[in-house]
Amino acid sequence: MYRKIMVAYDGSPYSNKALSVGMELARCCGCELHAVAVVNLPDYAGTVAEVDDMVTRAREFYEKKLGDAVSRAAGKNVKLTTHLIFGHVGETIVRFARENNFDLIVVGTHGWSAIQKLVMGSVSSYVIRHAACDVLVAKGRED
Repeated sequence: MYRKIMVAYDGSPYSNKALSVGMELARCCGCELHAVAVVNLPDYAGTVAEVDDMVTRAREFYEKKLGDAVSRAAGKNVKLTTHLIFGHVGETIVRFARENNFDLIVVGTHGWSAIQKLVMGSVSSYVIRHAACDVLVAKGRED
């Protein structure tokens, strides 16, 4: 059914749940699994050095998180390919999925109320509304 699955991954308990679901689907379907971490850079930065510093810190943080995810997947006999990209999170996930022909995006959710989503927005809501492929929302968290 699915050939290529993307998990939106930031290392949070909610994205860990999404990763578990993605691993199980990839294992059952025998398809590719990719974890994508997106770093949201500021719209306006004071200096180029400020952005460079943020990129460096993000790489250090996410390389560890993504490395842990690869180890977890290997423990389940699943090959996981990771990507660290920069941009607005929801838009970047949707664009990356389209450009790389993913069949399914798996996202976690915080389980916010309708009012919280209205006020704060939601990456999973954005992805559901704008993705060209199927989207699976893994509810809850995994510690």
